Parts: sequence; structure tokens; C-alpha cells
Amino acid sequence: MELNGSLTEAPLVLTRDQLYDELHARLERPPIRLSAIEREAIAQAAAISAGDRFAPLPFQIRPGLVVEMMRFYDQLRRQSQRVDRFEELIVDSLGSTGRGDRGVERLLTQTRFLASAFRAYERRLIERGSCDEHLLRARLISEPARQPLRHLVVSVADWIADPAGLFPADFDLLTRLPHLQSVDIVCTEAVLRSGFHERVRRWLPGLEEGVAEVSGRLPFARPTLICPATKDGSADLWHTCRDREEELIAIARRFKQEGQSEANFDRAAIVFKHPLPYLYLAPDTLGAAGVPYHLSDALPLAAEPVAAAVDVVIDAIETRFSRNALIALLRSPHLCFNDGASVQQAAIGALDRTLSNLRYLGDASRLEALARNWPNDRAAKEAAPALQVALAAVRRLLGFLEPAAAADQIEQLAVLLERHFRPLPEGDPLAARELRARVIILRLLRGLAAAHAAHHNPCWSIDELGAAVRRLLGQETFLVESGTGGIRLVDDQAARYGEYNDVTIVGLVENEWPDEPRRNVFYSSPLLKALGWPSEKDRRAAADAHFADLLQSPADTIALTTFTLDDDSPVARSLQLDDVSRVGLPTETSDLGTDVATTSDPLTEELLPPDALPLPAHAWSVMRTSRSSAEQPQFHGQLGPQASRSWSVSALETYLACPFKFFAQHVLRLEEEPDDEEVMDPRRRGQLVHEVFEQFFRTWQAAGYGQITASNLEAARRMLTEVVERSLASLPEGEAGLERTRILGSSAAAGLGEAVFRMEAERPVPVVERLLEHPLRGRFVMETANGSRVVELRGKADRLDLLADGTFRLIDYKLGWPPDRTRALQLPIYGVCAEQRLAEHRGDRRWMLGEAVYIAFGGPRRVVPLFAQPADRDEVLRAAQQRLVDTLDAVDRGRRLTAWPAPTRWIPFATWSSRPPRGLGRRGCLWSATSASSRLASSRNTFSRSPSRARLPPKCASALSSACVKRAVYRGRVTRAGAISGLAWAAFPSRPSTPSAWPWSASSRSRRTSIPALSWLTTDCRHR
Repeated sequence: MELNGSLTEAPLVLTRDQLYDELHARLERPPIRLSAIEREAIAQAAAISAGDRFAPLPFQIRPGLVVEMMRFYDQLRRQSQRVDRFEELIVDSLGSTGRGDRGVERLLTQTRFLASAFRAYERRLIERGSCDEHLLRARLISEPARQPLRHLVVSVADWIADPAGLFPADFDLLTRLPHLQSVDIVCTEAVLRSGFHERVRRWLPGLEEGVAEVSGRLPFARPTLICPATKDGSADLWHTCRDREEELIAIARRFKQEGQSEANFDRAAIVFKHPLPYLYLAPDTLGAAGVPYHLSDALPLAAEPVAAAVDVVIDAIETRFSRNALIALLRSPHLCFNDGASVQQAAIGALDRTLSNLRYLGDASRLEALARNWPNDRAAKEAAPALQVALAAVRRLLGFLEPAAAADQIEQLAVLLERHFRPLPEGDPLAARELRARVIILRLLRGLAAAHAAHHNPCWSIDELGAAVRRLLGQETFLVESGTGGIRLVDDQAARYGEYNDVTIVGLVENEWPDEPRRNVFYSSPLLKALGWPSEKDRRAAADAHFADLLQSPADTIALTTFTLDDDSPVARSLQLDDVSRVGLPTETSDLGTDVATTSDPLTEELLPPDALPLPAHAWSVMRTSRSSAEQPQFHGQLGPQASRSWSVSALETYLACPFKFFAQHVLRLEEEPDDEEVMDPRRRGQLVHEVFEQFFRTWQAAGYGQITASNLEAARRMLTEVVERSLASLPEGEAGLERTRILGSSAAAGLGEAVFRMEAERPVPVVERLLEHPLRGRFVMETANGSRVVELRGKADRLDLLADGTFRLIDYKLGWPPDRTRALQLPIYGVCAEQRLAEHRGDRRWMLGEAVYIAFGGPRRVVPLFAQPADRDEVLRAAQQRLVDTLDAVDRGRRLTAWPAPTRWIPFATWSSRPPRGLGRRGCLWSATSASSRLASSRNTFSRSPSRARLPPKCASALSSACVKRAVYRGRVTRAGAISGLAWAAFPSRPSTPSAWPWSASSRSRRTSIPALSWLTTDCRHR
């Protein structure tokens, strides 16, 4: 920059904070300047001491509140407000409303508390001989610098017009700073007219105004606005995309189609209001399309996978080593509690299942007790190595459960992490990045420990430690390596200082353009106005002025994009788009590529030939471009012909209720993800009820009893009580009491046993024999509309009562509601199969189904008959046989029989690894992971803040939109271990013979993680 002459030395380009750092360093005897962490520690001590004076406070003093207090204090002092003056203004404003109002009294107490805390904070700073920004200002004014500044150029406006601008106290410093000879303020006419001109003249009286010659006058050229080509002739001046990802895809397509040179890329910019999630999306959009780009912003440190290690450790301690948290700790690829040796993922999975079966809910002593009496079955033996590592980890972390001094707790956490970080493998391309992140995390933790040791060292529990550490990591950023050339990705503030030929402004939606001001948590707008807070009108005028300047900043072209969905939630465009026409830019119609981007992605042969891609991107591109058409039936709920096999009747009934669940459970053979509950889950409760009634009726028959009647009802109740007590002996007392009441009943309501007894006591025909848990397996004849059909089935009837009149009663226990009769298969088909098998059981007579009932423990009726009248029996059985045969045919054809059921619900299937199940032939597994490795996926549940970090690609192998995949496939969560974000099955023409050869498989360091199962996904799938 040259200003009316030449510069003799290179200027210092500084932000506001960096300016204070520079002025502090130039003092002869600079005081100790506190870091943000140290200031917060002192403020916590001040707030606690002030809280004791005004106890009881109407709120709790939490770390987050202290942060807001310091933000409010800084704002007051930067507006040249003293603490005493702040208290006086607020008390005067509230005093006019009258006494006796509880809300006013609370605000007065809050104001006095804040003023007292601020005074205590200032007093502690002086006592320690240190300073913050505000004490430093006073020192700079009173003490000349060793090397004073002579000339200062300000290129930002005030804090009202610019979030990075100067405050009244800063302008006051500039007017009183010793030896500062001149200050030049550079801004545009639009910003001056927005109200900054009036304010700056008030803060800098005697300001000389004029138009400076900056390297001579340059010809002013207005850029051309690129407008969309619409079919209906509408005159929109902006392009509308589906989401943020497709904004970048459209830009990549445009630059590739126009054949821009490398030099043109360096003169182009993508401008956003907030860097996230655009910085996350750039590698998978611009990078995947071969468009060079350069990042200027840092990413959140909390988004680095290694930050998950801290969260996993704290979560394990906070939950008292619950099963889920403990398994996540063992599966973390960043930690090792086994002297550097890896634990097999199969062993960790077996430990997960075994602990679930043992009803382990947490607590170190409970885990130690289980280890001493570890089961001897196959799964438990496989889990034994993982159990030993889990015990070692728990013993190492157990000390954190005891409250201790904050500095000691934080230092112990840093030592533990440093000791148990897994060694990084040589040659890993991500090792350097991870090592740098580890160093930053340890430095932050030790800085926090030192701050509390020096200024405020309270006793912390694990909950307080976890909150402080998570907030510390969440505030830190992390610089990532970026190319030196290519399209610049910059925010709207940095874009003012660039010289670009082409600019695309993205993310033009409400609440971002203009950005909403940060809400003050202490006072409303009328009270803040008395303290000098600006009005919304002033902010909006300045935001509109900056937007108008940004529209005119490029030399050649400018384009505007907005979107309609943010994390699948509708959003409205920015109202600033209505002001575009007032700028009067010349327009040109051009297709930005938004129409194409909604049905494809940049990684196609249209953008970059597969041969030009590096491995493994080359193999991925070849697979994606050579796959089968998305219109083929295998991508719409059809698997194709399947080999006939013997199916259980319950599996076929599951198929009728939900083909998705049938496929996951019986074809992929996935197990339901276990849930930790303080009481029995429905599956275990159902097993308990079946076992209790099976044991009761066996004991009843062995005792010589037959039919349950009114005369022996009391004997049945006593015997059931004995059976229940034996079955519940191994359960905790609280859970046993709940299940005892459920089965035996109480004085308030009858139990399940009473419903079973009364149902039988009301039937007049005596019971000859009972067949309990009776197996039905083999070939059976089904009568259909096309004649007889032999099918192979298997099943188990809960109870068959052979009656004296030659009929039998079929009973099916249902813990919940009975099934829909139009889809029910088990009870009627079991009746048909039992008629055919009972001829072999007793050859002296032909047994016929006389009654079939559900004993439902849920719903308004306990006893629900399959058919209301005996005359309906044949019709019900005939319909069920036809339904069974149709279902078998549909399964063999590999297509669903009916439409998806209307109610939607989550299907709990998970725990899957990269090995495909047997019997799927030429079907491959598609890992839908973000970035080059699954290790780069975020460890936190960040869908609401930055969904693009852990979302599936816009089109998976089944050509589904990401919205359909998220709705039909997975629960929208990322595991704490920081691994894969999604998994999909699809039919490919061919696949490599081994999973390790798949080009899209995860890196060698990724770990098996809980992933919801996917079926043969369909674009019209509504079942979640």
C-alpha cells in the first residue's frame, strides 16, 4: 500500500487483538497480561465471593454463566463504561418502575451481584500485578512506549458496523496514545452513510475528511451479476440450490465446465458468512472435482477425531463406566490401555453382548464382581481379553470419581491421556495432523490446570471437570494444511481485503445475512440501550452497506446462491437479496449448474476423468460410474430370485409387518443393538414370561393336575407363586418386585397369571394333555386357491392343550398387543401344522383345531380369539394359508409383497463390521464415509451444527438422496469412537473377492463401530 508517497518499511497488518499485543510488547516494562483461561479462573473466584454476599441468588453460578459475565464486562469497558456507572444506570432505570415487583427485585439483585463481581475481579487483577485489555489501555495512555507507533491506518469501522471493528474505548486510546502522530480511517461511502460517519465524528472530534489518493485513481468497473436461466422467464437475481453441499457442487461444475485456468482459480473467491460447514464440505466437493482451493479459516479443534478420546474418557467416568461408554472407550482408535497392544474388535463385540446379557448397567464394583464369576460360554470366552483391558481402564480411571482440586483433576487427566494415547504408526499420512492435535489438547489442559492452581482452585467433581474440559476444547480452533493456490474460501470480512475477478457469495439465508446479534443473557434491549448498546436499525443499516460493497467488489463477475434445506429443515432466503436490484449491476444469464447438481455430484466423468484421479479415488470413481442404473429393480426394494429355504413362521410374519426388518434380521442376520435399561427390556421380559408359564404347567402336570377349575384355582395360584419366586431369585430386588407384581398381580389389579387361569377355568371341556413349547418343523401341506402346496416351515407353539372332545386349543402368549389379524400368520399356521403333526402324536384319533387365542398382556383385552365364531374357522385358516404361500413366493422372488406400513418407527439393528454376510453373492458393501478415511469423521453428534461433517454423500450407491438415506437408514448419530457415518447394501455388477481389496473400505486404523443396518434401500421407503 502506498499512501501519498512511498513506505520506508513494511507495514504491520494486525487485527484489533493483535494491535493490543503489539502495543503491550512495546512498553518499557510490560505488565503480565493474562490469557483468557486465567481471566476466567479469576472471574470464577470473584463471582463466587460476590455470590456469598448476595445469597441466595436466583440463579446458580456455573462456568458458562461466568463466561457470559466476562463477555458483558468486556463490552461495558470497551464502551468506556465504568462498573459504578453501569450499576447506577441500571438501578436508575429500574427504580422508576416501583418497588414490590418481584421481577424488578431480581434484576436489582442481579445488577448488584454483577457489579460486586466485576469490582472483585478488578481488585484481584491489581493485587496480582497483572492486567487485561482494559487495564492495559490505561497503562498505554500513561506510559510512553519504548518504540511508539507513529502512524496508524484503520480499515474497519466501529463495532456496530463491523463485528471486528473498534469500540469507543479504542478510539479514545488512539486519540491519547503517546507519540501517535496520525490516524487514517479508510472506509467506503456506503458504510459512512449507514451511521458510522456521525459516530466517528463524535468519538474523534476534529477529524479531517477527504478523498485520499491510493496509488492514483483507478477506473471503477462494475462487475456483471450472473443470473440463473429460468424456463418460466422469472427474473431472480440469485441461484437456489437444495443445500450448502450443492452450492459448492454447482460452483465446482461451473468452473470445470468453463475450463478455468489455474491463474483464474487464484483470482476467484467463495464468500460465506460463517466458515462452517463450508470448510468441511470443500474437500468432498471442490477437491473431489479436481478444483484447487485455499482455506483461510481454522477448523474447530473439537471436530478433530483425537478430541473424541478426551470425550470418551470423560463420558466413561461420568456414566460410572456404563456398558455403552466402556465399549466406546475400548473401541477408540486413539487410546490404548493394554500396553500398546490392540484388542480384537470381535472380542470387544463379544464383551458388549455378554455385558448386555448379564444386565451390566455400570459401576466398577459390579464389573469386578462379574469378572470374578465370568460365564464359561463361547461368547464369554471370546470376550475375556477385552474384559481384562476394560478392567485395567476402569481401575486407571476410578480415581476421577473422587472430588479433588480442579488443578489436580485436570493435570491427572492430561497425564492419563499422554500415557494412554495409542502410538502413531509410521508412514500414516494423518499421523502428523493427529500428533499436532494431541499436543494442542495437552497444552490446553495444562494451561487450564496452571490457571486454576494460580488463581482459583476449587474442589471439582467429574461432572464439573467434564463441563470445563469440553467447553475448553469447544472454544479452540485447529489450523489445517491447505493448498497455496486455487479458489479462495473466505468470510465476508476477509473478502474486503482481496482482489478478485470472480466472487460467489453462498449461504444467503435468513439469520445469516445479516447475522443475528448475540443476545445478552442479563438484560433486555431497553435496559441495554441506557448503557450505550446500539439499536437493531443501526446494525441493519451497516450490514446492508457492507453487503452492497461486497456485491461491487469483484472486477468481472459475481454470483449469488441460496438454499432451501439446512440439515433437512426448510430455511428462507435472506431478505438482503431484495436489495440486489438497487445496486444496479449489469446482468448476464448463465447456468450455475444447480439443476444438474441435484441429481449428480462432482465426482463423475463429466468433471474429472477417472484416469486423472489418484488411488483410491480412481477405483471409487470407476465403481460409481460403471454401476448399474438407479432405475433397476434392485435399488427399489427388490433383491431378485433367492434360493428356497426353510423359513420360520415368525420370520414371515415379520416380513408382512416390515420387509426392512425382515431383511436386516433374517437375511443379513444382524442382531438388534442392545439397550441398557434399569428394568428388563421387552425381549427379556417376554422370555421370562414364557419360561414362567412353561415351568408352571410342567410342574402342574407332574403334580397330577389336569384342567384348571374353580376348585383348584387356589392351588394353581400357590404353585405359580412358588415358580415365580424361583425364577426371580437371581434378579435385583427392585426389578424382581416389579416383575412379581406384573405376573402375580396386586390388590389394585390382577396379574398375568390370573388372566391365564381364568381363561382356562371358564372353558368346560377338560384338558387331556398339554404340549408346551411344542416344535413344529418339516414339510406341511397348505391349501391355496391354486390347489395344495407343500412348504417347508419351522416354528414353536407356546402351548397346545389337547381336549377331551378331540379338539385342541392353541395359545400364543403376547407380551404386547396381539397382531393385526389381516397379517397374522403364527397362530393360524401353527393350527394347520399342528393338525397334521398331531396325527403322529396320538394315532388313536384325529385332532382338530377347536380354539386359538392370544393371551395378550398389552391392550384392553387379555384373551383375544383368532376367530370369533367356530363357523369362521375354515375361512380364517384358508386366508392364512394363502397369505403364507404368497409371502413365501414374494421372499423367493426377492421383492416386497405389500406397501410399506404407514406407521414409522426406528428399527434397532446395529453392530456390524466390514465383512458381508454369507449368501449375498455378487453384492458389495459400500462404505459411505466422509473424507479419505473414516478416522476423519467427527466424534460428536454435530448434525444440528455442522451436519455435513458426518453425512452421507448426496447420492449413495442406490441413487438415493441423502434425505432418504437418513430417514430410512440410520439414526443420524456418529459414534464416539469417531468412525464410519453410514453403511449401505446395494447390488453391483461385480466386486473384489475380499473386503480388504475394496477401494472404499476404511483405513487400517478405523475400528468396528455400531452402525444401524441398511437393507435393500428404496427411494419410496418410509419405514424408519
